[in-house]
Amino acid sequence: MKVRFPDPMRATLAVLRPAHPGVTFGTKLPDEFAAGDGPALPYGCVRTDATKVRYPVEATSTVRVTVWAQSEAAGVELAGDILATLLGYEGGPDARGFGHLTGPLPAADPDTGRPICSTTVAARLRPYIT
Repeated sequence: MKVRFPDPMRATLAVLRPAHPGVTFGTKLPDEFAAGDGPALPYGCVRTDATKVRYPVEATSTVRVTVWAQSEAAGVELAGDILATLLGYEGGPDARGFGHLTGPLPAADPDTGRPICSTTVAARLRPYIT
């Protein structure tokens, strides 16, 4: 018998995708797509920065969501909506909830100059036994 924790990116995507049907979410950065095959805007990239585990009771992952949008204002608004969605999540099969860490933080994509906006949350993961 082992205690395991779900993938924090998949747990975050499971919350965001149904709540924001007009947004494409994934785990790839736009430059990781084949040329000309990038996602439509707005696009939200969900990545895990780090996970802290206090075995066997809890794991908390720092999850960063970066949004590419048509304008800085649209990116900031969407990142704020995403943050509100995650902070308002009352728990489910993979995540107990999310806590605020940073953001929304607007910036320019260093590769393309397009507006981006990021927010970071602490995903409190629900353990399961295998």
